[in-house]
Amino acid sequence: MKRILFLLLIVAGVQFSACTHRGRVTMNAMRPADISVPMDIEHILLLDRTEADKKWGIGIIEGILTGELPQEDHAAVQRALSEFNNSFQMTPRFTANIASERLLGNSLTSAFPPQLSWEEIDKLCEKYGAQAIIAVELFDTDFIVTDGKRKTKRTVGEGDKKREIEVDEWYAKGVANTVMGIRFYDAIRKTVIDEQFFRQTNNWENAAASKAEAIAKLISKSEATAQLSTNIAHDYSHRIAPMPIRLTRMFYRKHKKAPVIEMGARLADVNRWTEALHTWERGIPTADMKRAGFLEYNVAIAHEVLGDLEGAVKHAQDAYVKYNNRDARTYVATLQARQIDEERLKEQQ
Repeated sequence: MKRILFLLLIVAGVQFSACTHRGRVTMNAMRPADISVPMDIEHILLLDRTEADKKWGIGIIEGILTGELPQEDHAAVQRALSEFNNSFQMTPRFTANIASERLLGNSLTSAFPPQLSWEEIDKLCEKYGAQAIIAVELFDTDFIVTDGKRKTKRTVGEGDKKREIEVDEWYAKGVANTVMGIRFYDAIRKTVIDEQFFRQTNNWENAAASKAEAIAKLISKSEATAQLSTNIAHDYSHRIAPMPIRLTRMFYRKHKKAPVIEMGARLADVNRWTEALHTWERGIPTADMKRAGFLEYNVAIAHEVLGDLEGAVKHAQDAYVKYNNRDARTYVATLQARQIDEERLKEQQ
């Protein structure tokens, strides 16, 4: 496993506006994976298993049916594998590399091919020093382009002569559909950890003065397919590996009836959160109920920023129970969800 230290909570900065009584703090955290992978799997081999069996003429048939260029899907799968590789560099959980081999597997049936043999899995893992393989085993795309003419309004002239006129405009729309099937092989236990079938669709549009220009400006099928395939790879990486995320929290930064709120906020502005916490705490006993709720809520925020989730939960609960701060009720639920995530992270790292 990569020996990288990820700080779960690092204050990245406080943003605020002079016209509001709220401030905002952003923090770094780790999001747990959706599924837990055995801890002895540290290095993953990324494999393209989408080569069609040419003896059946599948590649030729598919090209005729879809109009795709040779190697177009292969390039998109490689982009997906690169996205996997890049995403795993963001997590302390795995390292990865891409196999140079491309194996037979893809078909026109939109069904997974038979699983790779464990003998073949073992050979590949031994060659690349991996304990598991993520294989893209099914990949299919289509890209439909439509075009037409429509009326649009355009401003012409300057100054007193400026006016809106109605003109003709050509547009071109592209709709891309991408299907990807992914298997995650555990070479140690000889089991398939996960098998997922993904489908993504997106639309693109461009307009111009002529039909030819509108179509020329439209995204190409190869680029549209590559974008969707990388989106799928990105999402799947987050499914199986803990990943860094950014958290944003709002806090009270000033109130004319409680200057101590702003005093603490100025300390928070320069990342002196421990002093901000103590400043807000000292103001609670002399504040009225509403302002005490603001201060108690801020104390909870400070505890979270400083990495004390248990303390944050306690003070957020007090802000709601003792001082009827309604924001705190939602914040308690957010913090408790984070505590659950933290427990899952301990099992995944």
